[in-house]
Amino acid sequence: MIPVPGAFFRRAAPPGAARAARLCPPAALGLLLAAAGCGRAGEDYSREVLRALDQGKVTGTRATMETLGRALTACSLDRGGYPQGTMREAAAALTPAYLAAPATVDAWGNQLLYRSDARSFTLTSPGADGRAGTADDIVMVDGRFTQVPAATVP
Repeated sequence: MIPVPGAFFRRAAPPGAARAARLCPPAALGLLLAAAGCGRAGEDYSREVLRALDQGKVTGTRATMETLGRALTACSLDRGGYPQGTMREAAAALTPAYLAAPATVDAWGNQLLYRSDARSFTLTSPGADGRAGTADDIVMVDGRFTQVPAATVP
């Protein structure tokens, strides 16, 4: 094939490109912006991309909270009770014996909220809106999730 000046040729995407786009937020943002000019179909596609990104943050936050919950339970078994105080104080009690560097923020960048009376603990992510006590919170009580939101993109 002889290239023609000014002509554009389409190449097949390399293997794994679709997976990379799913895992790379800047690529997803690029797809979102490209789809924005495509009318109703573009709106639907954009909504699906945003829903997938939101669900990924819920999944990531749940994983962080599960790790903390397991460490808190192990600490409770060893010490006869859950650490008391703030999330920062609980994280300090877990370091380094139970976790090397406990994550204390959710996938939206919000501080996780921790409450304990030594016999029980509650760990809360304020969710996408950053406010505790709303429907998008993720709540764990004694290592079990009691509230997990669905993806909330309109």
